[in-house]
Amino acid sequence: MGEFVEIRTSPAEIINIAHGLREKGEALQKAAQRHNHDIEKREEPHDVFPAGDEFVEGFHPDYIGPTTDVNGHGSTTNAALRAAAEFCGKQLIDIGNYVASAMATYDVADQQAGADITKAGQHGHK
Repeated sequence: MGEFVEIRTSPAEIINIAHGLREKGEALQKAAQRHNHDIEKREEPHDVFPAGDEFVEGFHPDYIGPTTDVNGHGSTTNAALRAAAEFCGKQLIDIGNYVASAMATYDVADQQAGADITKAGQHGHK
C-alpha cells in the first residue's frame, strides 16, 4: 500500500524546478569539463610548480598524492578533485531527472485515483 504524500504546490511546478536542477547540473558538468581541461594543461609546465618554491614544496606532494575518486578507484588528489566537480554536475542531472519522472508518475496516479473515486461515487448513487 502506498503512503500519503502531501504536495503543497502543483506537480507541474515541481517538475519545472526539477528541470531547472537538471539544467544547472548540465551547466556545471560542462563548465567542470572545460575548466578541468584547462587545469590539466596548466599542471604540465614546470613554471606552475617550480622546484624549490616554498609553497610547492609543501603543497605539491599532497596535490598529486594518492587517493580514491568518486567511484572508489585509485587516483591522485588533483585528478579526483576534477572528477568530483564533473560528478556533482551529473548528480544534479540525475536528481532533476528522477524528481521530474517521479512527479509525472505521481500526477498520473493522482489523476487516476481521482477518476476512480469519482467513478465509484457515481456507482454508489444508483
